[in-house]
Amino acid sequence: EFVFVAIATRDGSDLFTETNLQALASLTERAWQTPYSIRVDSLTNFPYTVVSEDDFVVEDLYNTDAALDSTDLQTRKQFALQEPATINALISEDSSVAGMRILIKLPGIDRAVETPKVVFFIRDMVAKFERDHPQFKTYLSGQIVVDQAFPESTEADMGFVWPAFFVVMLVLLGFIFRSLAFVLFTVLTAICSIATGMGLLGWTGMKINAAVTVAPIMILTLAIADSVHILTRYRLLRQQGQNKQEALHTSLQQNALPVLLTSLFTAAGFLTLHFNDSPPYQALGYIVCAGVIAAWLYSMLLLPAMVMLIPHKIRALEKASATLPMARWADWVIQHQKALFFGGLVVIMAGLMCLPLNRINDDPVKYFGSQQTMRQHMEFVNNRITGLGALNYSIPVQQGEKLTSPSYLQRLDNFSQWLAQQTDVVHVDSMADIIKRLNQSWHNDDPAFYRIPDDEEAIAQLLLLYEMSLPFGGDLSTMISRQHNASRVRVTMDNTAGDYHIQLDQQAWVWLDKHSTVTSDIVSASAPLMFAHIGDRSMKGILVGLIGSLFIMGIVLARLFRSTKLGLISIVCNVVPVALAFGVWGLLNGNIDVGLSVTLGIAFGIVVDDTIHFLGKYRHARQTLAMDSEAAVRFAFARVGPAIVITSVILIAGFAMLGFSAMNITANTSILTTVTIAIALAVDLLFIPALLLQFDRAPRETTHG
Repeated sequence: EFVFVAIATRDGSDLFTETNLQALASLTERAWQTPYSIRVDSLTNFPYTVVSEDDFVVEDLYNTDAALDSTDLQTRKQFALQEPATINALISEDSSVAGMRILIKLPGIDRAVETPKVVFFIRDMVAKFERDHPQFKTYLSGQIVVDQAFPESTEADMGFVWPAFFVVMLVLLGFIFRSLAFVLFTVLTAICSIATGMGLLGWTGMKINAAVTVAPIMILTLAIADSVHILTRYRLLRQQGQNKQEALHTSLQQNALPVLLTSLFTAAGFLTLHFNDSPPYQALGYIVCAGVIAAWLYSMLLLPAMVMLIPHKIRALEKASATLPMARWADWVIQHQKALFFGGLVVIMAGLMCLPLNRINDDPVKYFGSQQTMRQHMEFVNNRITGLGALNYSIPVQQGEKLTSPSYLQRLDNFSQWLAQQTDVVHVDSMADIIKRLNQSWHNDDPAFYRIPDDEEAIAQLLLLYEMSLPFGGDLSTMISRQHNASRVRVTMDNTAGDYHIQLDQQAWVWLDKHSTVTSDIVSASAPLMFAHIGDRSMKGILVGLIGSLFIMGIVLARLFRSTKLGLISIVCNVVPVALAFGVWGLLNGNIDVGLSVTLGIAFGIVVDDTIHFLGKYRHARQTLAMDSEAAVRFAFARVGPAIVITSVILIAGFAMLGFSAMNITANTSILTTVTIAIALAVDLLFIPALLLQFDRAPRETTHG
């Protein structure tokens, strides 16, 4: 791991002055004191080879002990701007920005302590540097800096965004129910459910990670939905004149099966994360599964106990006035059923056509909002001096070769040149570049000798002289393996998208397969590539798992409802809201990162909850009460319509507040979740009834199912 420090002149002037280089050299020396640092590479300590007669000298590009005149400075500036190992790596093309790479080797005992220790030291170091040298502005990047920025950004959100999320939901609960007691019932049920799910994390000994931190929100949504369904029906029955015990008994009886089914299907959906390649997402699946089951238990046991024991008042209303809004809505839907059905089909088809606009793609830079310092620093580094994307290749020697074999170095050079020609590649660093530079220096800097020598012995001598002349910390251990049987090619790109890393790596392997006799020992790796593959596989796994769960749910409901037709309709009703939401996302953004998997989890619970409750009441009216389809739709609206609307409005308002987060990963999740829940509400109130009225018109006989 490393931290990259970009040092830029504030006025865009040339770095190559005595004053500026002295300042850079002092910062380089100070950087060696960074905790856990094992190497510091900068413009000033880059190896500069000088050949005088038979003397071969390797010195720092700038040494504070040796004064350089303007001619020397100009010579070394030209060297830095022409040297492949420095240009777009340690110096920008306009020579106004320099780079310093601090290689860090964390002990790995406790990253929560080690990471801040490194980052805080470097922040203090560059802050003092800017005070002492006001002509400079510094910018930090690197995985360690990003790792520290995540909890800091989350902590900043905790000051406003997350409190606003909960306050808005509590206020809406109080406003809709007009009862502080109902708010208390819902909140305590949700808190106990979250505590149970997260408590599992403590019992298992797993550590909290970025994936697990979203588990409380997923549990919260279903806990609220369970409570709202029970309390809404209970409140309506009380308003119609029933006493507390009768109303609660009836509400529990009518909601027990739908709440159980919703909880089981949601839990099963998250259990599919067990097959995910990423352990953090496996842990997320276990926690949410436990929390969802806990939400069911608490809504069936704790919630009724609180309702019975805690005093609360509900004003009785006329039966007609209590159900009038939903009755009017049901009449309007029935009256316009054909227009709603065919209009819904048009909207669904349009949404499905937009789905291909999405792509699974993780871009760590875009996790942060454009106004955040971390994002601004990363974009400056990426745009002004070097790329933040990276790939590393370990290229071994083949049978009969050594690292100094011309055939090996030429193959290495060919690979490097091919990489340099690829789109968005800004820098390629390999051992071949060192040998070519040494060969040119040995021949009085004649550009004609900037090539791989044909003599293996000459190459070995050049490399030996070079390694013997390198200062402390400047050896080739980061480029050559300990066994001297492989060397590294480092590729830097200014495209930080995960799918680009995967694509370029695949293209590189095609080239290697074509130009190498043996590729089994070649290794490609980098943190961005690793996270890109993890994100890609995790997202695909989540998508496949949840969609598979939806279809399994359809089969189970078909058996339970004794109706294949209702089973198929349930699949449509569950898939459509999520598909439409991602169609809208394809138009708005199109990038699906790991963070948006949160949306799938939240949406899964809400969509399934609404569908099961509505279809369950509809099926009860059709098969048990022998109602026709129109009467059954009215019955379903009267029984579950208010709860569906209340749950959706509360969650939409709450998640809308998260859109104010400075973290894009949180804001984007908020936007997509809000859109998904809103579409699910529209589908429940408009399309599902129209769909049922079109395809389930046959009369039913009374049964006892």
